[in-house]
Amino acid sequence: MRPPLRVGLLVDSFIQPRWIEKIIRDIQSSAFAEVCLVIKNESEEPPLPRLRAYWKNRNHLLYAFYSQLDNRLVKPSPDAFEPVDVQELVSNCRVLPVVPTKKKYSDWFTDTDIDAIQEQHLDVALAFGFRILKGKALQIARHGVWSYHHGDNLINRGGPAGFWEVMEGSTITGSVLQKLNEDLDNGYVIQRSWSSTSDRFSVKANKNTLYWRSSSYVIRALKELHDSGEIVRAEARLYRPYHKQLYKAPTNAQLFPKLTALSLNYLASKFRNAGAVEQWILAYRFRSSADDPNNTFYRFHHVTPPKDRFWADPFPIVVNGKYYLFFEEFIYKTNLGHIVVAEVDRSTQTLKPEVALKTDYHLSYPFVFFWQDRLFMLPETSSKRTVELYSCESFPSGWKLEAVVMDNVNAKDATLVQANGLWWMFVSLTETPFADELHIFYAETPFGPWKPHRQNPITSDVRNLRPAGKPFVWHDQLYRPAQDSSRYYGYAVTINRILKLSPEDFVEEEVSKVLPLWRKDLLATHTLNVCDDLTVVDCLIRRRK
Repeated sequence: MRPPLRVGLLVDSFIQPRWIEKIIRDIQSSAFAEVCLVIKNESEEPPLPRLRAYWKNRNHLLYAFYSQLDNRLVKPSPDAFEPVDVQELVSNCRVLPVVPTKKKYSDWFTDTDIDAIQEQHLDVALAFGFRILKGKALQIARHGVWSYHHGDNLINRGGPAGFWEVMEGSTITGSVLQKLNEDLDNGYVIQRSWSSTSDRFSVKANKNTLYWRSSSYVIRALKELHDSGEIVRAEARLYRPYHKQLYKAPTNAQLFPKLTALSLNYLASKFRNAGAVEQWILAYRFRSSADDPNNTFYRFHHVTPPKDRFWADPFPIVVNGKYYLFFEEFIYKTNLGHIVVAEVDRSTQTLKPEVALKTDYHLSYPFVFFWQDRLFMLPETSSKRTVELYSCESFPSGWKLEAVVMDNVNAKDATLVQANGLWWMFVSLTETPFADELHIFYAETPFGPWKPHRQNPITSDVRNLRPAGKPFVWHDQLYRPAQDSSRYYGYAVTINRILKLSPEDFVEEEVSKVLPLWRKDLLATHTLNVCDDLTVVDCLIRRRK
């Protein structure tokens, strides 16, 4: 058995933001890594007098004003930047004070400090302090110095983190954990993900999501390094030049037109939403002939629920030659969803749902399937931190809990498919606040035990992640619908063709998108299901109150 990895921390202070405290706590509570050295920056710069500081930053005063206003108005919870003292977490570690040699933007370590650090035989050093490290400081650990860049380093290098994505209206914000080299933000990428730009107007809110989402990267990478002895990424072999500017804090002239546009957009959104509400509805169509692909959505029949609820996550099924839709019915007054069922045929104009399954906790995404001539349902029960498997004792509304196939997990939209001699579960798991990632599990039966896929998490890209319906076969190819929540939750459906599916390998490619463009009042669509002649989707609309 390999000994725990020896980890060093580079910090400016023992007061750290909450997201870094979580990383340190994860390491110290693990069995495969331990913090054994703290390299503390002891360089001091006396604060400038106020007037001199204003003069020095005179070209960025508007940015400072916006940041202060944003911090005052936006109070995220949990707050990734809440300051906490981490000294107790590293109380048994050696603390090495270092005064770096400073150049314009970079910090260099003396040979004496390098020797003292290397005597600790670090496997990994985590850079949570200092400025841009250069020279031998990048060689203090066997597997390098790891650092975060909170931005997509393919299109956004520099900073401030999470800022330009909001100001430029980008729908996604990237982040990477990288092994540093001499080229800024161009290190060896260990982990990469993309999250939705979670707030179109607040940089602080966007950063809060971004930093919490990335806080699991380090512990995951350390476990991989401990188990395999190395971290290998295929993308490191790709030639990916960077062709954009180095982003910096905006000048007053740069920021003024962007803040003006941001303010106008904010007012417009308030006016647009003042007399309207958003509501999920259903749309479906039966194909007209055997060669009708039934995927032209403007032809679909749309069904709108009463104003006090929404209908979403539709799953069609055929029982005794009749078509039924199982879907979530969410009642606004109770703030809970339950599962309903309605019969549908080619002449149906309105749905008359009846309750199929109701509990004292929230239910949604009623994944229904047949196995061994029995009907089962795997509804989402993430509020209970379970994945529950129900069997149908009396169709359509008599359901019995057969098994809790996963426990103590925040699992969303668990979706099963039988392929290559195994059952596969595609599911979105949330390890940290604001951070869904796609995981795959496999088993011999729907009852499990479910084993994790070797490549988990499969993807951390919000554009192609959370399941959006049952995988289906089209011209002998297996396809997986996934939610694209880049613009906002459930914006569109990404259609992926699965190329490899085994316990060791998974490869898929995006082949198309289902965008909510076939009606003027549509805002989003996030579920697509096909059963024989029937295809059904859900749609988010804006309607008058």
